[in-house]
Amino acid sequence: MEFTSDQIKVIEASVNSSIFLSGPAGTGKSTTAVERLNFLVSNGVPGNQILLFFPQRTLASRYFDTISSDSFQGYSLPIIATFGGIARRTIELYWPLIPEDIGFGEPKTSPTFLTLESSLYFISKLITPLINDEGYFSSVTIQRNRLFSQILDNLNKSAIHGFSPTEIGERLQSSWIGDPEQRSIFQDAQKSALVFREFCYQHNLLDYSLQVELFVNHFVNLPIVKDRFKSQFKHLIYDNVEEDVPVSHDFIQNLISDFQSSLIIHDLDAGYRIFLGASPESGKALSSFCHDQVEYTKSFIMAPELKLFNNILVNSLEGTPIQFRELDQQINNVITFNYQNYYPQMVAWAAEKISELIAGDTPPQDIVVLAPFLSDSLRFLLSTELDNYDVTSTSHRPSRALRDEPVTHCLLTLSALAHPEWEILPTTHEIAFALMLSLANIDLSRAFLLAHHAFNKTGSEIKITEFENLPSEIQERVTYFAGNRYQGLINWLNNYKSNPSQPLDHFLTRLFGEILSQPGYGFHNNYEQGQITEQLIDSVKKFRHSAGNVLGFDNNKFGSEYFSMVKAGVLANQYPKAWTQRPTGAVYLSPAYTFLLSNTPVDYQFWLDAGSRSWYERIYQPLTNPHILHRYWDVGKPWRDTEEIDLNRNTLSCLSTGLIRRCRRGLFFCLSDTDERGFEQKGLLLQTLNQIMFQLRSSDQALVN
Repeated sequence: MEFTSDQIKVIEASVNSSIFLSGPAGTGKSTTAVERLNFLVSNGVPGNQILLFFPQRTLASRYFDTISSDSFQGYSLPIIATFGGIARRTIELYWPLIPEDIGFGEPKTSPTFLTLESSLYFISKLITPLINDEGYFSSVTIQRNRLFSQILDNLNKSAIHGFSPTEIGERLQSSWIGDPEQRSIFQDAQKSALVFREFCYQHNLLDYSLQVELFVNHFVNLPIVKDRFKSQFKHLIYDNVEEDVPVSHDFIQNLISDFQSSLIIHDLDAGYRIFLGASPESGKALSSFCHDQVEYTKSFIMAPELKLFNNILVNSLEGTPIQFRELDQQINNVITFNYQNYYPQMVAWAAEKISELIAGDTPPQDIVVLAPFLSDSLRFLLSTELDNYDVTSTSHRPSRALRDEPVTHCLLTLSALAHPEWEILPTTHEIAFALMLSLANIDLSRAFLLAHHAFNKTGSEIKITEFENLPSEIQERVTYFAGNRYQGLINWLNNYKSNPSQPLDHFLTRLFGEILSQPGYGFHNNYEQGQITEQLIDSVKKFRHSAGNVLGFDNNKFGSEYFSMVKAGVLANQYPKAWTQRPTGAVYLSPAYTFLLSNTPVDYQFWLDAGSRSWYERIYQPLTNPHILHRYWDVGKPWRDTEEIDLNRNTLSCLSTGLIRRCRRGLFFCLSDTDERGFEQKGLLLQTLNQIMFQLRSSDQALVN
């Protein structure tokens, strides 16, 4: 690979250099950093003295590829870490040094580290009685699991922005200027957060927020810890600093003078994880601690016409008068607007255009279809349309909970049937859907016949009838071919029930490996179902190792509790591991932010539902506001419509800029009168695009569809 002179200056800088590298996406910053890593190790720097630091591990994929390559063999491996990972490992190692008066019930006993799921589980157990008995959140009309998530999110925000959790309610109330009743909701949220925090102290439980607080307030400044970091890490490469949280920036700021060399990379006009606590401001402030500041400006990805269109779009969003020139008609080569009356017509047009691009030798993996949210209906509609053109597609939706997957419900239904001691009786419909997924080539009608006639409730148990004992007319309608497979599944379940019960994750592992993945059964050679099964097993195992062990559940109590919590919507939430990698040879269907955080450029982008407000509007969160619970928000400053409108415009400008900078050849804006629910489209993106189209037409620059 050839590098520019600006890249070579950074790559081959002295091993005693300190560089803050900034620039827009696509200007070669990460490419430079990866080659800088190769330069360091090839010039005698031990790999294990290099800290590769990231806001989240998914952003380290290019570095993982380099470390795994043949050219890197023979070198010791660098340390790939996130702030959360370093905090947890430090607490595990130095826990005996925790002050006894800090408030833990058993400071001499090792703590239990909670996952997101186990944290939500304990919050649900603690807060549900307050809701039912004391009227907490009486005016809030959202699902319980979302309510619990926002309580936990408030605690996380206080930790990563460095203020006390006792200030949560005060900060939210001081900025509220609406209905006075909302203030009581903030008070309930504050009390709920402190109830959970006190429970964690009593039982030596460490959720993410408490891990961060302990690390920042008690561990990071211990001389033994500082000496360890100083002796272990000599060189730093810190990528995507703008996506990290303030306490992480503080951590690097305190260490940076001890590094022999450092390279900090900042993506301009980014900060897509602000709603998760990212702070581009504190990330940029690290530049003052670096000796050299370097900025890249030349894009290696975005076509000049796309850059021109992006400038027009951003100026229009900011209210800057658009001055069209003759040069501007070049955007017709890279921008296509398509309008349809109805939503399905819009999706059908996009699928047809994608098939034409692929027929013109565009690789499918270089095409991405984006929407603010990728709902089940949109995913099904789009993938079906693409199938009509023999176009393979894949989708990743981190916002889709694992508990929403049919595979999850199938596995849990079979688990309940295998554990009658749970006293959980799946419905006939649940059993029918489980059989339809479990048995290969069986339709819903035959699955329902089996569920209705072979599974009979007797008191607190379901009696399962063997296939040969079913009436002959039922056997004939189901067919003996399907009946043999059904009998194989029943035999396996009966054999399991004849032995002592096992932990639920062990049971699911056996169920998948010994029966469901075998020929003749529904999961055989189905990699997607196998992946979901693996994620569910991982979810169960982590929950068992944290909450299950803390509460002393036996196998049966644990299994029934996990089943109940999934059905209640508390457990089996998001599993980001499912979207860290994209398969090749398939068109990528994705929510816009998911694609941005994958940081992968493509040739063509299709923006569906361009009139939706969801491109920029915040999700309704009555218990929190990530912009108020932020280090740089002035406590007491009111949050008004003005701030909300400015936020919407800035969000859309940042999002659209990030997407366009990751596009090489062309954008397709897909518009319709109504969205998938039939509501009229009036979003800010649509208004801005209409303004641009009007100006272009007024300038006699007709758009080409």
